[in-house]
Amino acid sequence: MVLLKKLSIATAGATAIISVFSVPVFAFTLTQPNGRLIDFLLEDSSSTSSIGTVSLNSLAANYLAPPTAGSTLFTVFGAEAANQFPNWTVVSGPALGGTLAISKYDARASAGQPALGLKPRGGVDMIATYTKAATDPAIANLRFIQLFTDNATNNTLMSHIDPFPNHDSLPWYYTDALHTTNSTPTTMTFIDYPSDPVTSIPFDRTVSFETYLATFDNTTKVATIRDGWSWGYEVQAVPEPATLLGTAMALGCGAFFKKKVSTKGKR
Repeated sequence: MVLLKKLSIATAGATAIISVFSVPVFAFTLTQPNGRLIDFLLEDSSSTSSIGTVSLNSLAANYLAPPTAGSTLFTVFGAEAANQFPNWTVVSGPALGGTLAISKYDARASAGQPALGLKPRGGVDMIATYTKAATDPAIANLRFIQLFTDNATNNTLMSHIDPFPNHDSLPWYYTDALHTTNSTPTTMTFIDYPSDPVTSIPFDRTVSFETYLATFDNTTKVATIRDGWSWGYEVQAVPEPATLLGTAMALGCGAFFKKKVSTKGKR
């Protein structure tokens, strides 16, 4: 039986190198390390070969200006509000003036243990901290809101406000309690470790995220979306012809599901 149990990392740039990106005037500054490409490796009794890769959509997260009416975030929010966060609406607001420091943006892979029913997984680690400017709203009045898009449904791109289904009646990525846990009077930290299991061979899962900062009015239930950043990953698994049958047997077939793991008390 073919087993998936090794990983190899091909660096696409030293993670210690910090790049500062030029962004529009009055927008927050974004700093980040370079990301990494990770290979799945397959090992049997006679040889070791790659069966696929886990890679970042781009080695650098990209700055996003505040979205406007007609954007995907606004459209998806409107479609999901009735069931996910009743009576909430969104409007576009001005960009913030602080600094978003991405401390971790790495592709991640787990070879799994097929004998125990644990499938290989691929995903990404994202940790980012926003430090407010003096002119920004108070951290207590800022939240993260996130749109994710993937091709999990018949290879057709689908978008949802993250998390989906929602864990409460608010549109934020964190609950109020977790926001407090991950914040200081001047900073707020975003942590997300999304991943997908390789459920069949061949396998190609592409997932992208748009993460924005937002202010809000709890009385009117209006969320004002500020600027943010985009990031994401792709998981591909296509074994060599000689190992296709054995790998498919080891992996088995299963329903797609998306799992998030977090730190600092996050769900």
